[in-house]
Parts: sequence; C-alpha cells; structure tokens
Amino acid sequence: MNFSRMTYDNDMEILYSAANLVTFSGTVLAANVTEGDEHGKKYVLSGSLIDKDGNVVKQTGATGSETLSTVPVGILYKTVDVTNGDAPGSFIVEGYLRADRVLDGFADKVITAIKAALPNIKFR
Repeated sequence: MNFSRMTYDNDMEILYSAANLVTFSGTVLAANVTEGDEHGKKYVLSGSLIDKDGNVVKQTGATGSETLSTVPVGILYKTVDVTNGDAPGSFIVEGYLRADRVLDGFADKVITAIKAALPNIKFR
C-alpha cells in the first residue's frame, strides 16, 4: 500500500454576518499574482482587495508612508485559482466583514483609505 499525506486549506471566514451581503461577479486577473504554493498553483485568497480592473490591491511604501497600489472596489468573497490565467470571482461591495481577518497586516493609514474607498462595507 502506498500512502501520501496531503494538507488542505480552507477559506478563512471573512463574514461577520451574512445579513445585507451584496456581491458582484467580476474577473480576477492573474498577471500580478506571483506567489504560488509548493505545487505551482497560484491563488488569490478570500479577503483580498480587488480594484476595478480585477487586480489585487496591495499595500506599498515604507513604514510611515504606506499607501495602496490602486483604489479597491470590492473584497474577494472566496479564494480563486489563477494558475491557468484570469478567473471569475465574487466581489463583496456591501456587508459586514471581520476586521481582524480582512484588515490584518495593513497600516492604520491604509485602513483609513480602505474604509473610505469601501463605505458600504462595515468592519467589526
């Protein structure tokens, strides 16, 4: 018998409440996604900020002068596999999300910019 061990990851639950959840479909672009797993798969994780063109929005700049790479229009609802190119995704534009999971790792100045860009998303 041959056995192999595989580790599976689940999507992190980013919703604080499903009440008032509004999502729109869109395309997640694979062009700027560089991180891959040990099997060569590239994923855009649930809770990622997405701009109007489908690019992942990242924090840029040195400590004290952090900014966003572009303006986000939504937050990715479920993880998307972009290994083979652009893929469809669901973008949250209104609802209640967990701040400890979506905004984790962002500087205070950037969090203020995210909240201003996404006024219909409430972080708890």
